[in-house]
Amino acid sequence: MSEKILFSLDNCVKCMQTKELITDRNDIKIITFPHNLNDWTNEQLNDAKSHDVFEDLQITAPILCIDSVKIIGYLRIRKWLQDNK
Repeated sequence: MSEKILFSLDNCVKCMQTKELITDRNDIKIITFPHNLNDWTNEQLNDAKSHDVFEDLQITAPILCIDSVKIIGYLRIRKWLQDNK
């Protein structure tokens, strides 16, 4: 079984919309970081870096990681969810 993690930011409209799409999905873990990078803990920084989403989250969110594949942005994630019910 593949690992699916949604990386999101607080106070992010697209992240909130994406979370609404996956409320009934038990196979996707949700990790939410503070919107401001300066508020991240060392553990959050390490977690983002270990999943290779740190650089991406500085540019945009949300990001859905499926094993080592990244799906970036609300529209792409919504499409993936529609195609993989």
